[in-house]
Amino acid sequence: MAPLASIRLFRARHLVRVLTVAGLLTVLAACDSDLRTDIDNGNDTPVDLGNLPLSGANGSASNEQLSLQVGNGAGITLQEGASNPIRVPISIERKSGAPASIQLSAVIQEADKRKYTALTFSDATLGASETSSTLSLQLAIAARPIQPQSRTLIVTASDGATPLLSTAIDISVSPTELPDVYLLVGQSNMVGFSEDNSKRAAAGEPDAPDDRILQLNVTGNDRSHYATAADFTDPASNHVTGMPLTPALDPLHDGFDTTLGGKSGQRIGPGLSFAKLALNDTSADIYLVPAAWADTGFCKRDSNPLPGLGWNATPKNNSALSGTLLYDRAVQRANIALTETGGVLRGILWHQGEADSDDLACAQAYADNLSELASALRTNIQPDARGTTARGASADVPFIVGTLSRGSDVRGDLLPFGEAKQLVDDTLRDVASLIPLSDVVINDDLVPPGYACGEGSCIHFGALAYREMGRRYYQAITGLLPEN
Repeated sequence: MAPLASIRLFRARHLVRVLTVAGLLTVLAACDSDLRTDIDNGNDTPVDLGNLPLSGANGSASNEQLSLQVGNGAGITLQEGASNPIRVPISIERKSGAPASIQLSAVIQEADKRKYTALTFSDATLGASETSSTLSLQLAIAARPIQPQSRTLIVTASDGATPLLSTAIDISVSPTELPDVYLLVGQSNMVGFSEDNSKRAAAGEPDAPDDRILQLNVTGNDRSHYATAADFTDPASNHVTGMPLTPALDPLHDGFDTTLGGKSGQRIGPGLSFAKLALNDTSADIYLVPAAWADTGFCKRDSNPLPGLGWNATPKNNSALSGTLLYDRAVQRANIALTETGGVLRGILWHQGEADSDDLACAQAYADNLSELASALRTNIQPDARGTTARGASADVPFIVGTLSRGSDVRGDLLPFGEAKQLVDDTLRDVASLIPLSDVVINDDLVPPGYACGEGSCIHFGALAYREMGRRYYQAITGLLPEN
């Protein structure tokens, strides 16, 4: 589909996506007295209800003492992230010899799918005269996108020590409809400085747009948009307010040109190829938030004279270090995208380090600065539908980095790395020990002769390398989070 036609379809499809996120913020906290996911077997050892033998199926079970009915036997439909819980009626019929008090417990049978699920009884203990309760089910949005799936709910009636009846009922789970949002940060290799005219975006070609991959329609990285420090946190300077969201097209960091119905730039980066693979894991749309800027880092750059243009998350006393403007802008752009889409922040992709490799003092501070940046982004980007539990230094929002180019061609050889550059590259390779829920993409082989270098010199990767790099970012981000 042509980009202009694609954006018309996008506008129609997303016109109704004005969502109230406040009602989706967190899974309900269960009351201690009424949430029963295990039972006491008399020796203080919890019994895993998921492993108990069933005495009934389809929500029904019966013996000489009791009859247990969960729902109507037709199964349960549960949507991830729904603001209101599903309420399932439960009834007990006592027979001869039934205990006066019946305790109810519930659990998801599949142990690997219990996380994010809240199971709450209106009354978990039914006295002699009580015959009914209600089980409320709610599924919070997982850290990793899920696909439509089924789960099994086990409900057990007990006399307080011995399971008397247990029955299973099917749950049909549908994923949240909220889109997945990914933040792209760093310097030129995240922007994408592939060879001239290397974009292949015709239908069927590797850089062609996809109807399910969109982006924040950002403004260009230039002084016309960022003349002052205040511009970096001004929404009007950060994106096209009249057309905030567009199909994702390379170059991702260029704005959408309505006169062309697309973009004239002919270079690519790793973001679009990453998103195309990420579609495999989700039924939702994907939004990319481009926020990188070439020739930038935590250090001051003589070649980039705008005061404060840096990735530091907080102001620094070190005279070698720059300011916070790019960090501030990344937070602002992520917040705009989350507000415009109602989406869920699923990951942060970082490729940077060359700008911090020219100064040993900067390189020595790189590990601390990178750790602080990851923590600050996870903490200070506004909460989404997952709520405040998905924010904070150790939040389960993956942070993926990439190693620096080791390439050479007729224009020059980047090896051997100097002391400063080796220190930065070693920090990137060791990121998992520095930052929770992080991983590194190793790019050592994405250089000549197998992969051409990019624009200017081999400090930049080529188009073929960027496409493979995007695949590796995808593998790294999915490797950090278990499937749900």
